[in-house]
Amino acid sequence: MKSIILLISSAITAAYCSKLVSIPFTAVDRKGIKAAGWGRKKLGALVDVPLENVDLAYLIDIDIGTPPQLFTLLLDTGSSSTWVPIQGCGRYCGYPKHSLAPSNSSTFTTDNLIFSIRYGEGFSRGYYAKDTVTINGVSVPQVNFAVSDYNDGDLTMDGADGIFALGPDSLSIYNNPEKKVIPTFVTTMFEEGIIDNNVFSVYFQPLDYNLIEQKRVNGEIVFGGVKESHIVGNVSYVPTTNQSDFKDYWAVDIDAITVGNDTTTYDRKVVGMVDTGSTLVFLPRDIISLVFKGVKGLRRDFSGQYIVPCQAENLPNITITMNGKDYSITPENYVIKGGLLTLSAENCYTYLQESPPFVDAILGYGFLQQYVSVYDNENKRIGFADRASIE
Repeated sequence: MKSIILLISSAITAAYCSKLVSIPFTAVDRKGIKAAGWGRKKLGALVDVPLENVDLAYLIDIDIGTPPQLFTLLLDTGSSSTWVPIQGCGRYCGYPKHSLAPSNSSTFTTDNLIFSIRYGEGFSRGYYAKDTVTINGVSVPQVNFAVSDYNDGDLTMDGADGIFALGPDSLSIYNNPEKKVIPTFVTTMFEEGIIDNNVFSVYFQPLDYNLIEQKRVNGEIVFGGVKESHIVGNVSYVPTTNQSDFKDYWAVDIDAITVGNDTTTYDRKVVGMVDTGSTLVFLPRDIISLVFKGVKGLRRDFSGQYIVPCQAENLPNITITMNGKDYSITPENYVIKGGLLTLSAENCYTYLQESPPFVDAILGYGFLQQYVSVYDNENKRIGFADRASIE
């Protein structure tokens, strides 16, 4: 499957008398795939980062240090340790475009706590540090991040230097030998009073793949809350799961999954991981079988992604019930038509794939494009609201 990534340029906007910081994305063709593994308050403050739909990744530009050093990082809600490569690691870090020179920053500090993280493909290691992080003109002091002196070659990403982690703070205990909880960038913003709430939200406007060359901005990540202009109606919240294997992730319990008129319930808790870093929607095999039952011309590519005739008729809606509320994925959203992802005039990729071992479901972009998703660190919950169309 041909993939694309998004680069970010900066722009500052304001709305609702709140401080907002916007960082538009632009799409470029990408060769590689990075797979992620498994105090004071200022009234009315929000920091938002406008973004454009990505096929498999989102990139954000940040500055670290005093004076600032530029980095382009992959946004990842599936991990909680932001990291950048250290200067001089070269081939051990995949020859990144940007690397950190700690001695050049007057605000850099470290206690040399060991950092190590394993992803779906490869790993990264190094040590934790603190420094000032600036995102589109908003500087946050004493932000925790890791300095990597080695990351596996499989993690090499065209245009990305490292990871900008947005997972829950508690997930970081798996990345250091002392099992310390390392506050994320969002938590530090909250503690410094830059945002009102330890919350961020993600808004997508579906990408027209035929318009990628026009580099259209079509979404935002908002630190501190939700923009009213992004949603229709109210946000409905789902508590994060208490399942031991997933309680430290952005993951929720699924009540039922309905395909067309066929509802499947389970005699155990089914967990769905909510992941902005995943393009696809991964669902149990029995659900996928129901979706594509009777579809002529159905096939799969080498990665297991399903391909259907573009004009396939009678494809069903998929409804995922969480905390008593239904959330639907329509064929118009899970069949990818046009642009860079076109196989042919007859055959189209879908956003659907069978779940990997030991994971029930992953709700990636194919699901999230229809909703605004809200990640609430304070109350341990994830919210969903119907997204508004913004031109």
